[in-house]
Amino acid sequence: MKKSTLASLICIALSAGALSGCDFYDEPSTSETITDTTPEPTPDEPTAFVSTTAELIAAIDTAETGDFIGLSTTGDFSNTGTIILDKAITLISADALGNILEVDGDTTTDQAVFTGAVCIDIPTEAVETLNDGNQVRISNIAFENIIMDSCGSGESTSNSIINIGKVGKGKTAVLLDNLTFDGTSFTETTGSSDAWVYSRGLVDLSDSTFTNKSENAQSILYLNCGSSTSRGGSNDDPRGSTFTGNTFSLAGLNSAGVVKAATIGVPSNLGQDNKNCATTFTDNTFENFTYLISETSDPSTALYDVFGDTVLTDNTLVNDLDDTTTPPVTGTTDPKNVDELNAAILAATAGSTITLGAGDDYDFSAGTITIDKAIKLVGEDGALITGTACIDVLDAAVGTEISNITFTEITLDVCGDTSGSSSNSIINIGKVGKDKLGVTLDKLNFDGAEFIEPTGSSDAWIYSRGLVDISDSIFANKSADAQNILYLNCGSSASRGGSNSDPRGSIFSNNTFALAEFNASGMTKAATIGVPSNLGQEDKNCATTFTANTFTNFSALISTTEDNSTALYDVFGDTTESENILESTPTEEPVLPLNVAEINAAIVAAESGATITLGAGDQYDYSSGVITIDKAIKLVGQEGATISGNTCIDVVDGAAGAEISNITFANDAIALCGTTDDAKEAVINIQKVGEDEMPIILTDLTFNTTLITSQDQIENKGAWIRSYGFINLTNSSFTTQDSGLQNDLVKLTCSSSKGKMGTLIDGNLFSIAGADAKETAAIKIGDSSSGAIKDADNENNCNVTVSNNTFTGYTFDIVNSVGSSGARDAAIFARLESESTNQFPGNTFN
Repeated sequence: MKKSTLASLICIALSAGALSGCDFYDEPSTSETITDTTPEPTPDEPTAFVSTTAELIAAIDTAETGDFIGLSTTGDFSNTGTIILDKAITLISADALGNILEVDGDTTTDQAVFTGAVCIDIPTEAVETLNDGNQVRISNIAFENIIMDSCGSGESTSNSIINIGKVGKGKTAVLLDNLTFDGTSFTETTGSSDAWVYSRGLVDLSDSTFTNKSENAQSILYLNCGSSTSRGGSNDDPRGSTFTGNTFSLAGLNSAGVVKAATIGVPSNLGQDNKNCATTFTDNTFENFTYLISETSDPSTALYDVFGDTVLTDNTLVNDLDDTTTPPVTGTTDPKNVDELNAAILAATAGSTITLGAGDDYDFSAGTITIDKAIKLVGEDGALITGTACIDVLDAAVGTEISNITFTEITLDVCGDTSGSSSNSIINIGKVGKDKLGVTLDKLNFDGAEFIEPTGSSDAWIYSRGLVDISDSIFANKSADAQNILYLNCGSSASRGGSNSDPRGSIFSNNTFALAEFNASGMTKAATIGVPSNLGQEDKNCATTFTANTFTNFSALISTTEDNSTALYDVFGDTTESENILESTPTEEPVLPLNVAEINAAIVAAESGATITLGAGDQYDYSSGVITIDKAIKLVGQEGATISGNTCIDVVDGAAGAEISNITFANDAIALCGTTDDAKEAVINIQKVGEDEMPIILTDLTFNTTLITSQDQIENKGAWIRSYGFINLTNSSFTTQDSGLQNDLVKLTCSSSKGKMGTLIDGNLFSIAGADAKETAAIKIGDSSSGAIKDADNENNCNVTVSNNTFTGYTFDIVNSVGSSGARDAAIFARLESESTNQFPGNTFN
């Protein structure tokens, strides 16, 4: 903003008396050129004369470029809804005889009146029509008792009475002149960008009166200068909107009010290239505002000049105050507790700074701190929020900043409006984010060492339904039992800056997110980014950015699935990350069980998802006993870990999703495995276990069958793996089966519904030696009788896929009968694909 020193001095000198013509910006230099178009001369009679809404809509539909539509001053234009002006025509008042009433100088005339639910939309789509001097004009019309609502369509929508889209190409402005807006009985919305006139394009407004603006609704004019059309279609040679000879008046003087005569620019666009407005205000009068212009959203300032490039000339500020030279520096308050803090927030105006004090005199340990406007909540060094206190940022608090506060010894509970915008959190952010301006959190410190927090999947230290930027903050000592530090619910477009077509997601930079200790099997996240149940739905994504953050004690940085110990659960897969650091240092090596008894003790003590590791070496003896798995743990071997002797693994009810991997089985006996009624002869006995998408995972296993040389070592024709449940067996090897022994490497029984859930055997190696006459198989699916798989429901509906395996040395490849004499060994002994639900693709038989 360039201020004229001389003009400022003159205004100060006049401050003791009536203020007139105080303007603080230089007039445009003589080198500047503003290109104006000459409006169509006004005829005495209109092209069409209308007295009702229906006649008006019909006349607009049939109008051609240059037409004038006269609106009768005695007509009824109530509740017209949306009037679309997408061609270069003029709406103007006409008397009862059909003569156009044009204002000449100070002459006043009667006016046609719009009332009720009405808006006039000049849509972006008309940009190719409204240029080269072809202008829309609205002249000498009044607006009374208006009910404001959404006006326009798509990206060019606003809550307004006149909505102007991205028109202005060729420096052709929309013309508004001699209009009258009386807000006495308006019903209007209160959003930060809602306005009587909202423009994304080029508009020239002159000789109009805006009176009785409510102090509860924010702007008379809102100029969104994000498009070059607002600068006449040119960034290099801009021609901004002009406002001449108008009166902008509040209903009453309110020195603390947030209402503006004009918000000139979108605050969130500040600092971006080609987003300026370049407007000119000349010879306007501003009544009941305290200050004329400011580059910040100061209370009671007529013009909020976001980009500081507005030019003022000969404007008048009318009020009863003595000093209106500059907006004051916003003061701070000194609340001592949550109740006093809420009172300070309630009394504050948008843009105010409220300081959170530090020391024994301050107690912010109980209650909800509610922020309902764009304040700055700044802590003194050492400022603390503790106990059951939380911060609830409401939807209207666009532009709120919270900084330099520490959170310790927190008890998390419900924060926010329980009707739908609440969460179990410390900071709960509503649907804040319109015009790409959200909530800023900076230099916050969360120490979770003594937090008491719930463990729900969406509970979090910070929960946001809107746009939030977090920087230079520390989140430390997060418990491995509670799920999220951040939870981003992106169901609202507010989380994308208010736009689905041009999203601007939340930004996280230079923060530290740290678990209290390393936990490779934990479900805790630095951030859950998106709501998992929204995956696949339109306009629910987050579009977040994580830059230069540090993640400590997580195993992996980012995943699109909810993997254990992953810092960022990126539900929609649209997160952008760069320059982030993953610091993962386990605090100590796990203690490995020495024998089967210790394995079972470890399983009893473990939570679902835990990993229990079997050791490799002479000190580990896993040669006797039954290992019982009754929960979804991972039983993993170090390289070379071996189960031997008659030891077996019994997988029982409750273990759906369990995993057994990287173990060698070198048994010299196959014994009865388990203590329940479903105990069976096997090395791995899978009982009736499994749930949808939760099979028992068997992977990277090695079975050395060569130590069993006699049928006496196999109880009741036992199998190496016997399953009545739902399993996935992958990447494992079985060497080398003896054709002289009656036993199977893998035996599947489908009498249980769990055994029909889609078992997969894929990518394994099976081999056999000899050519004896024993009935045996690498994989047997179902029960047999007299050397043939039974033709029965249980055998025909096993739903097993055997794929991409390699079988070496077997007499038969895939058969449903091995006969009663001769060599009777088969690679796959099962009902055939043509007669069952089984599938056998991609296998190799050598």
